[in-house]
Amino acid sequence: MRGQVLSLAVVLAGTLAVPLGLRALNGAVPGADVRDSYLPTVETPRPREPFDQAAADAVREVQPQFVVIGDSMAGIRIDPLQLSRQAHRQVVGLYQQGSPVAYWYLAFKNLAVENSLKSLRGAIFFFRDDQLTTQVQVTPGSLDRVARDHELELDRVLAANRLGVFSEVHRAARSVYQFDRTRTWLEPVLLHGPAKLAARTMPAPGLLKAINTEVFALDRLRPFETADLAASQGGALEFQANVGDSLLPEIIRLAEGAQIKLAFIRVQRRPAAEGPPPQSPELTAYVNALKGYLEARGAYFHDDWGDPDEPLSMYADGDHLTAEGRLRYTQRFSERHARFLQ
Repeated sequence: MRGQVLSLAVVLAGTLAVPLGLRALNGAVPGADVRDSYLPTVETPRPREPFDQAAADAVREVQPQFVVIGDSMAGIRIDPLQLSRQAHRQVVGLYQQGSPVAYWYLAFKNLAVENSLKSLRGAIFFFRDDQLTTQVQVTPGSLDRVARDHELELDRVLAANRLGVFSEVHRAARSVYQFDRTRTWLEPVLLHGPAKLAARTMPAPGLLKAINTEVFALDRLRPFETADLAASQGGALEFQANVGDSLLPEIIRLAEGAQIKLAFIRVQRRPAAEGPPPQSPELTAYVNALKGYLEARGAYFHDDWGDPDEPLSMYADGDHLTAEGRLRYTQRFSERHARFLQ
């Protein structure tokens, strides 16, 4: 028993000590000096694009009273120049096609709230269905242009969604061992080492490429059914279960701290020829819960679903409006939401 205990102690000591020894090599190994991520809990250090200071400066020079934020759903519905003329307020659009809610949050935070916009009165977010509470996963690098060096709240929310209750443990381990930095130089060694031994007639990179593009090519894999993720269902539509781990509370907190009013506009998905798009009872309940949550916190909410002024003829592809539809929507928006735009 004494020998077993000693062996276990040696294994545990090695488990703790070896990663610390590898950490000591991080600064000495070429290529290990990479830039830390602004999402240190969920993302490995990597080369990344700088913050778009030119965009921040341009917004600050305009000094808008309102900003419109979202993906292409916002950009294809609101013409900022036309809305500025009709509402007699300076409006700037902070759009990014295909962007996640994390991008909207950073644009709101770094291009509006923390960008010395002295005349800013409000922000208008356009979203689809459950997007505000469920779209919490991001592609590395997609946020670089609107992220500062430290985005602690965003890191916390994304870590909670990806790692669950172990997010703090993961954060502590990453800080102590710096295993993400070690991985940047150790992984290529472990990957190319065996390939060099196995490759006889071709260089190691050529062997790895052949394995990835020929042996494991898509046409050689077993067929599988593709999941349809276009329509939300199940747990995604449980508002109370998702809102606490979303970025929505943080967006509201930022606005309250800066005394900026918020508006959230749920866009209508592509309608049918005979009327608005179908909507499940679960989605209806979700939207009602979202509306109650936002209005209880002083935010403005409007749902475009079922709007008779948005027939199918206004739509181009998917949920996007035509160019003419955009002008009509912007004009109607300035009239319908005139009180918010005061």
